Amino acid sequence: MNRLTWLLIGLTFLVSCNNITPAENSVSVTLSDTDVTDNTETTPSPESDPSEALAITATIGNPESEAASNESLDLTQLWSYGLTSIRTGEPLIEEGGQHNLDQGVISYGYNLVVDKTGNMLTPRGAPLQGGEQLILTDEYQTDHNTREYARIYTIMAPIRDTILYHFEETSKEEWLAITEILTLNSIKTQAAPEVNGRSILSTEQVYDYIASGNAEGSPVMRYLEEAGLELKCLAFIDFDFTNPEGGNHCKEHDIEVGSGIQMP
Repeated sequence: MNRLTWLLIGLTFLVSCNNITPAENSVSVTLSDTDVTDNTETTPSPESDPSEALAITATIGNPESEAASNESLDLTQLWSYGLTSIRTGEPLIEEGGQHNLDQGVISYGYNLVVDKTGNMLTPRGAPLQGGEQLILTDEYQTDHNTREYARIYTIMAPIRDTILYHFEETSKEEWLAITEILTLNSIKTQAAPEVNGRSILSTEQVYDYIASGNAEGSPVMRYLEEAGLELKCLAFIDFDFTNPEGGNHCKEHDIEVGSGIQMP
């Protein structure tokens, strides 16, 4: 080729370069996983600490994650993370689940129990779910079971709070003092022949079981549910304790319905 031909080819190339679009000039870059921020929740591995898993769940998706983490600090230390109710399948541990019973509002006959939204709860066989509160009324409650239902709340709410939310800071001696009224009424005094995830534990056994560090949720939940129900067997009158499956805990355990709760 002569010099003129090369000059024409060069001019043609320069013109074509000026007509290239931005998309044609772009460079494709593949980012590694570490270069991308993923906003989805991370599922902890089976080997990860349950308390860390709870802390993650409590803070993800919250614009004030640091504040939320501080508010849920007590929850991250719970031995009982992951416990669920045998009866409902719902988790036992939740924000606002503690009862924090104010001893100053206890006045037999002048109390009612309300749920976490403020709706009054009538006497029932179902256990406490968490977040219920005791309120003081101006009028004396003439219904016997309503009075006793409120009384049983004052017994079981501290027991439930202690075992689920404050166990690590509670000595065995303190636990036995909190549950003294159960022992006085022969509730949960019989020790299981062996302690495992299917055992019906006594008051002393349930403490030792949790303290062992190998506790499962089922026997602990059963302890709480049955202790509360057996108090109701003693306290309620003219009440049908037959459950949806057709069983009657009071009859099955030879508890005299309406015989009364012995108080310390």
